[in-house]
Amino acid sequence: MNRKTHLLLSLLMMFGGSACSSLNPLNFIGRSSPSLEDAAAVISEAEQAIARGNYERALRDLEGLFYLEGLPTSLRTRAVQLFAAAAEEEIKRLSQSTDGAEELADFVNDELPREVAVSAGIASARAYIARGEAEEGWKILRRLDERFPLHHERAAAGRLLVDSGLSLSRDDRNWWIFWSARDEGMACLEYVVLNHPAEPRCDEAYTRLGELYGEDNQRLLAIERYSDLVLYHPQSRLRAAAQAQIPMLRLELLNSPEYDRNGLILALAELDDWVIRFPDHPMKDEVLESRLDCLRRLSASDLGIARFYERIGNMEGRLYHAERARELAQVAGDAPLAEAASVLMVEQEPVDS
Repeated sequence: MNRKTHLLLSLLMMFGGSACSSLNPLNFIGRSSPSLEDAAAVISEAEQAIARGNYERALRDLEGLFYLEGLPTSLRTRAVQLFAAAAEEEIKRLSQSTDGAEELADFVNDELPREVAVSAGIASARAYIARGEAEEGWKILRRLDERFPLHHERAAAGRLLVDSGLSLSRDDRNWWIFWSARDEGMACLEYVVLNHPAEPRCDEAYTRLGELYGEDNQRLLAIERYSDLVLYHPQSRLRAAAQAQIPMLRLELLNSPEYDRNGLILALAELDDWVIRFPDHPMKDEVLESRLDCLRRLSASDLGIARFYERIGNMEGRLYHAERARELAQVAGDAPLAEAASVLMVEQEPVDS
């Protein structure tokens, strides 16, 4: 039985039966439409089929009525009501097994009433994800959003989108250079945070995106996604770990102490703030080690500047930066750096000409 034909005919019936006669070419070969005299009996048989739980039979029987011209309004209305009820029960039946994913998706492919189509789409996506085809579930959920932007199952759709994105992002399947599950997962997670920002599990999406961009050495994008998590989900259990990643990634971006001292200063401030906010977090030792690394880099930066001033004969500048380099090195516990800075702090007497 072609489910798409049923659903399209149901929709047309809701707007009246005048257009239905033009759909005769869609009818199955060898199937005859009932006569007006048989309409009442067909409806009665459909009611009995529904009572027996044979919803597919009911849909098949009722479909024939939609070709009839001159069907009384009362019978036409009853046929549509039964068709909708049978469709709803058929969706429930198909939802009991992951094998019904494709048939459930057919309900979304047609312009059914919102409630029926959305329920079928959610069930289809859930079935696809359960059987390891998250990419198909993600397509169905996106189609629902396109057809019914404010549908009543957006909360469920958001959760399933997160499930799809996380699953795909950890899937190593690919097809040459044209498609990879991991890239599809990134696209899905980006879609979630953009189109379902109220989804409570967006913090998981932001975290995974930060990890993925970090793996791809796209550290600025990783910082953005971790920062989004901190901003939009301040109470999340994932916030502390995400906030710790921001200065760590910032340090990875800097190739040398001379390259961007402002970046080092910002990272140090972020690390200090983290230690104050999360003193008992399991990542504390890792954060403290990054803080020491940042202090060493800042000390090395000042040491390099002090040596520059030494070369050009600027004693004031040499002493100022050498002193700051030594202080930072001492805080970092780096004795060699502190010693090198101390050497530059010795005032040299001018050479007699």
